[in-house]
Amino acid sequence: MGRMIEPNPGILAYLTAYGGRETEIQQRCREETAKRDDAVMQISPEQAASLALLARLTCAKNCIEIGVFTGYSALAVASAIPQDGRIVALDVSKEYTDIARRYWREAGVERKIELRIGPALASLDAMIARGEGPFDMVFIDADKTGYDAYYERALTLLRPGGLIALDNMLYSG
Repeated sequence: MGRMIEPNPGILAYLTAYGGRETEIQQRCREETAKRDDAVMQISPEQAASLALLARLTCAKNCIEIGVFTGYSALAVASAIPQDGRIVALDVSKEYTDIARRYWREAGVERKIELRIGPALASLDAMIARGEGPFDMVFIDADKTGYDAYYERALTLLRPGGLIALDNMLYSG
């Protein structure tokens, strides 16, 4: 079995500076969030760029995001999906998502994002009961203890061949 090679700091610095290609609005959202005590919950610019690329590669039009925080990842994906695309964004915090909405509005993608405040599991169960979907892509970035249940619900809502991306899947081993 091969071994993992530690990334070169110079390459990491280059990727951070040029690989993310975030917009000025994304940058401001990320920087505002970085000042928070709970900023560790935000994905990196490289992860946001990867999510946007995955959305484009899979021709995603209808997406679900479980765990919105301050809206950085939804901002990246909303910018990558077609004008008539949508993201159903699930989060429990009005405080966090008020920040998100401000950036979504400024970026002109707010109409693509349908924010639903409440426990994600209950929201997903309601979506299944209403027959919503199918969805092309699901991004799970919420409480890690809920991942199993979120994943199972996502499978029910996902189209055949759809994509599920999970943040911090191997968090703490």
